[in-house]
Amino acid sequence: MTKISNKFYIVIFIILFGISTAIVLIASVMSTAKTPVPAWVGYLDVGIVILIAFTGFKIHQRDQSMPRYDISHQVAIYLFPLILVGMWIFRDWLDFNILLPGVAWRTYFFLSILPHALNLWKLEPHQ
Repeated sequence: MTKISNKFYIVIFIILFGISTAIVLIASVMSTAKTPVPAWVGYLDVGIVILIAFTGFKIHQRDQSMPRYDISHQVAIYLFPLILVGMWIFRDWLDFNILLPGVAWRTYFFLSILPHALNLWKLEPHQ
């Protein structure tokens, strides 16, 4: 049986995270345009969220070293203001009832997994 590499899990986590965030942004924008997204998009997002959680927990489980939380702190210093400024600039097009809960848990989970993912990325030997 072939062992799945750490980098594969990290790349899949980032791709799924990006798709799920795009779905929330699209749903938020379309809600203000009075054309809600179809129900299947919500079910698709729930499926993606389950995969995000699985890959995130797998990354966390594989990292046996002490994570460096200072990296997450540095990312948060720039990420939070960018998110807030972006929401302020596009406030007329966004439905915050959809956007805020989605962005809140996604940002928290991303910053929680980031130190472990960076440790695993550095630890994997080059092939």
